[in-house]
Amino acid sequence: MKNFYQNNDTPAVTLDTHTWYLTTIYRVNGYTQVLTRKAYISFNTADGKLAGNGSCNSFGGKLMVADSNLSFGNIFSTKMYCNDVQSIENDFMSRLQKVTRYEIKGKKLLLYEQEDLLLEFETA
Repeated sequence: MKNFYQNNDTPAVTLDTHTWYLTTIYRVNGYTQVLTRKAYISFNTADGKLAGNGSCNSFGGKLMVADSNLSFGNIFSTKMYCNDVQSIENDFMSRLQKVTRYEIKGKKLLLYEQEDLLLEFETA
């Protein structure tokens, strides 16, 4: 039987555990911190689905997970324009499509394209 607890009654953090809130978008020449907690992602590995919000628009899609490899397919989204957060959403969505693997460190989820860190999330 798989143990889902790290210490006593504290559940281990997994992709499915919580909603993951976007905190940082990484670029070759720097990064952008996201302080709004409007952008988030949730995973359902059993059903192979993801859902979330880019800061303005809701999105969903197909999820493929194998060990630490991760990819998304058939991502769809509503199409509203929100001037105050549009650049965050555009960056978030473009990087999401490049993800090839993930890593969970404590309450942080890191999404990578090979070795390049793209997106950082945290859970409550």
